Amino acid sequence: MHAVDVSSSLGSLVADMGLSCCEIATTMALVTAKAEKKYIIRGFATEFRELGITAKDSFSSAVRKASNQNFGGTDASVAYDWMIKNKFKADVVCFWTDSESWAGNKYPSQALKEYRKKVNPNVKAVYVTLTPYQITLVDPEDSLSWDLAGFDPGTPRIIQMLATGEL
Repeated sequence: MHAVDVSSSLGSLVADMGLSCCEIATTMALVTAKAEKKYIIRGFATEFRELGITAKDSFSSAVRKASNQNFGGTDASVAYDWMIKNKFKADVVCFWTDSESWAGNKYPSQALKEYRKKVNPNVKAVYVTLTPYQITLVDPEDSLSWDLAGFDPGTPRIIQMLATGEL
């Protein structure tokens, strides 16, 4: 599961890159999805939306689909709420965000615990923060969750290695 932050703050440009967080997040999610057989890419803000992005998309069409969705505040827990409601069993949930998650009534780590209790106790969670601050979305006691801070072209490979247990 790729959860791409499409909140209004994702329209801001990453310093010295000339790209918005939304453009980077969508492109990186698509790179990873193109390498996997089973995947889903959805967008989150204050709700969890279908973006219509598939591995058949070009990078420009995927970015266009995500950029047209920029809205509202940031609540990463809505992804877990949707997966619980729909009994969607993911092996890995990968969040692509600018590292904010201030909206909503629970932390992403709390929602992850609930998801593990109700759907998949072994799910791994990766939070890729494209504009790293000293903020974490991970419970430091959770050995199946990781924060990856900053933008790096090697990130999809790191995610693949975490997913397969190579790391």
